[in-house]
Amino acid sequence: MEDFDLIERYISGDEDSIEELVMKYQKQIYALVYRITNDIEEAKDLTQKTFVKAINGLKGFRKEASFKTWLYQIAINTSLNHIRQSKHEEVEIEGSIMGNKANALTDIMENEKRNYIRKGLDELPERQRLAIVLRVYNGLSCNETAKAMGCSEGAVKAHYHNGVKRLRGILKEKGYEVRS
Repeated sequence: MEDFDLIERYISGDEDSIEELVMKYQKQIYALVYRITNDIEEAKDLTQKTFVKAINGLKGFRKEASFKTWLYQIAINTSLNHIRQSKHEEVEIEGSIMGNKANALTDIMENEKRNYIRKGLDELPERQRLAIVLRVYNGLSCNETAKAMGCSEGAVKAHYHNGVKRLRGILKEKGYEVRS
């Protein structure tokens, strides 16, 4: 209900209320967009575009879904449209190897694991990748994921199940040990 109150206040002319909404969801949207694009700078730009689109569309927001779900849907569409337009993918190598030598090996292994998973996610069909990212990385319920993806809960469950199964196969194929 708090989100709806902030939206109403913004529509009524309270400019500060929109800042509260942005601050509340900025990190979540950035994390989602980053997981879709795998590019830090693109994620920053697309997060900003997502909020601009959301703010411009607030007067048309029908409150049929939660604001969070509506915002996730805008972020997904903005990100996927950007990927389709740019037709290139870059994998950002995370972190640097710093600190003592005991932690260096652990850091390398963790980065390698994240990169394997990220590359595996990139190989999944779009709907399967989205279902996994929204459910696992963003912690959305099946219902929220369905609304964000614009499909049924059953479809989300199928995309998620098939995506996880396929991701395991991809990772196993690449020689990465997969625990059940």
